[in-house]
Amino acid sequence: MLRDAEEAEEPGNMNAGAALGSTDGLSMTSTELRSAGWVYVYNNLTGSRSTVNRNMLQQQLQKRREDGSYIFTTQKPDIEPPMGSIKCVLHKDDPNRKHYDRLGLPTCRKSNIVASHDLRIHMEKRHRREWATIDGERIEKERKQELERGDQLAEAIKLLAESNIAANNRSSKK
Repeated sequence: MLRDAEEAEEPGNMNAGAALGSTDGLSMTSTELRSAGWVYVYNNLTGSRSTVNRNMLQQQLQKRREDGSYIFTTQKPDIEPPMGSIKCVLHKDDPNRKHYDRLGLPTCRKSNIVASHDLRIHMEKRHRREWATIDGERIEKERKQELERGDQLAEAIKLLAESNIAANNRSSKK
């Protein structure tokens, strides 16, 4: 299975000839990229595909479930993984995308998330900083709304008390 593993693209955006940076008008580029390579492995129960570095392939293929069966294979199973339709909060089609662009948040192409819980996990694991920004804004908005509700409640109580006092004064004059 190690030899038969399907080749995967090198993750990241580093390629031979890619610009690494520049200082004082001199640019630095990579001349070559050496890696053990990356391959695909598949969960043999769900059909979900993962990318694994060749150096870690043997260890990944040795992982077992509690019943002793192997979890991963390099041969694509005939099972189609469950596909959701929920998009990442940072997806280009999100209704808040213009606001996120103003905040300088990146986009994410993930568009097959199965459940809202999975979306939250995706945000917490893949976009920690961005999620902290978005969730922080939500918490602050809720805090302000709660303060406004408190102010409105206090005003309503005040008006009710004034109304009761006025009614008591009218009834005592009679």
